[in-house]
Amino acid sequence: MSYSVVLVKLLGEEYVENFLDGNLYINTATYFSQLDQSDTVRADPNDCVSDARKVLEVAIQDDKGNWVPIGGVQNPIIFRSDELRDLNILCLYTLTDRQDDSFDDRNLDFGSVAIFISDLPEFVRRLREAATLLNWTIKHGPMHYVERTDHDGPMGPFVKFQEFLYQREFRFAFVTKKREACYLNVGNLRDITFVRPSSEVARIWEASRSQIKTQPTFTLKDASVPGGDMLISDPRKWRQLEDEHLAANLR
Repeated sequence: MSYSVVLVKLLGEEYVENFLDGNLYINTATYFSQLDQSDTVRADPNDCVSDARKVLEVAIQDDKGNWVPIGGVQNPIIFRSDELRDLNILCLYTLTDRQDDSFDDRNLDFGSVAIFISDLPEFVRRLREAATLLNWTIKHGPMHYVERTDHDGPMGPFVKFQEFLYQREFRFAFVTKKREACYLNVGNLRDITFVRPSSEVARIWEASRSQIKTQPTFTLKDASVPGGDMLISDPRKWRQLEDEHLAANLR
């Protein structure tokens, strides 16, 4: 399956200049898993767990050799990995031209500003180059969402439970060995981004998505993530379409 995609960073106004300067703040999976649950868009106690397994029954053997079931077991059983919990993570929102995709207003809780990545291949190249200079390992890809009640298998940094599907996350995961939040400096990003209020994300994408399909594309692969190729629309044409639409609305 192939589809077109544009990435957007949703964040608070106070963080915009730092992002545009290329100082990317990347926190650990541990941070997100330990956040207070009142932060509904960021907190995920199961972020970067290694496995989620279904158990049919747990029993202990009594002194007569009989197996006695123990009640109260809640599925799935979660397995954790220190290696995965120490990953540093950069999360962005994914806009696609798939028919069933739409922007969920719950994502507005991430912040009032949307930074559109208008040249995703170049953005990825800069992240990879900066990470390599620091001897960090980097993987990236769209999040794969699974049903909590049905899934029985591996999880990892690119799998979340279905209740987070509305976030349509694209993730960059870094092995930094720092075990704490840090910055990755990738240089000034203003040449490959544009900034809009996050309240306009749905309008911008709906106005542009039908035209994006007809434009030249790049292909971005990540073998660690299921779901097929992502076709990254020509950034110059995408930006032109948005500017034309914005100008029409201002007339």
